[in-house]
Amino acid sequence: METKTTLHSRSLRRAGRSPFARVLVLCAATVATALVTAAAAQSKPLRSLQSPQVDQIARAFRPITDKQVALSAVPNGFWGGQYRIATGESVTVYASNSYPVDPALGQRWADFLGTLVHGAEISTVTVLISTPSQIARTCGSDAVACYSAQGAFLYTPGEDPGGDLSAEAVITHEYGHHVAANRSDAPWLALDWGPKRWASAMQVCAKAKRGVLVPGAEDPVQYTENPGEGWAETYRVLNERKVGRAETPWDIVSDAMYPTAADLTAAQQDVTNPWTHGIVTTQTAAFTRTTRKRTFTIATPLDGSLKVTLRPSAGMRLGLDVYAGPKRVAHTVSARIVSRGTTVCGTRSYRVRVNALSGRGSVQLAVSKP
Repeated sequence: METKTTLHSRSLRRAGRSPFARVLVLCAATVATALVTAAAAQSKPLRSLQSPQVDQIARAFRPITDKQVALSAVPNGFWGGQYRIATGESVTVYASNSYPVDPALGQRWADFLGTLVHGAEISTVTVLISTPSQIARTCGSDAVACYSAQGAFLYTPGEDPGGDLSAEAVITHEYGHHVAANRSDAPWLALDWGPKRWASAMQVCAKAKRGVLVPGAEDPVQYTENPGEGWAETYRVLNERKVGRAETPWDIVSDAMYPTAADLTAAQQDVTNPWTHGIVTTQTAAFTRTTRKRTFTIATPLDGSLKVTLRPSAGMRLGLDVYAGPKRVAHTVSARIVSRGTTVCGTRSYRVRVNALSGRGSVQLAVSKP
């Protein structure tokens, strides 16, 4: 089976390519870093991972950035298949023919992935344990690994890329991208913004509006402000803490995404109990000769799409105003069913004010929120 690799510009991805065709690639931040790593590799043999260790997740001191490639099938020159892990789930692992055929090796890598905080997405990933030269050909000359959301292919090194970066840290970071590719942060792309609860806790939308974060940034200058990478590193830290390892310096992405305990709790919920869709609630209020105004408060702990729908009794004419703090974000006057929407972006509560301009009766307010 032949694999074709193509590079895509960011504009092409935004314009028409499916979000799940995005591929994230770990690589050295600068040519200098790559040269230092190459020199270290020549002076010291790379650690071959016959048995990956969870305590090595914490060894990640090298800055990493993203590239995009298109991967659609398992290439020739790999052996392996599906392996069942302790949870009863199946994980697909292939290894390069450059490594001796040993089903126990594939089983150990599958077991390692099974130790990570994960959900049902673990059965959809295909891990390709590859040599540095294979990764360079497939992912890019400076890359140490890559992930294809299109086919859920995860190219990962079969040995440490260098003394400052372990293969376990690499695959854990990349698996974080696989988690995001299988989560929702509607109306945004979770692969770029992070999954719903974590992105809301981190105020990704509000920080993106202020230019503090740059979702989807793939250039070396803005890479550290990419919340997609911030999520992948948070996921790695989540697994660091799970095994009780001392945390490595937060040098890979911006300090604006350093996770608090609450952020890590939100991240774990995103993995183990994924957000899938919003909720709809309804309230009813009566308008009489003396009661002409009603104010409803809507709690919005998550960012996303907010929609309010007003259904008045026959003969009533109503004014509807929606406020985010002191700012009015929607206004209308109608005698019919009317809906207004806005995007929740860091605001944790809204007020809906309904004025009875004429008539009496009941009003039903339906609220759809993340």
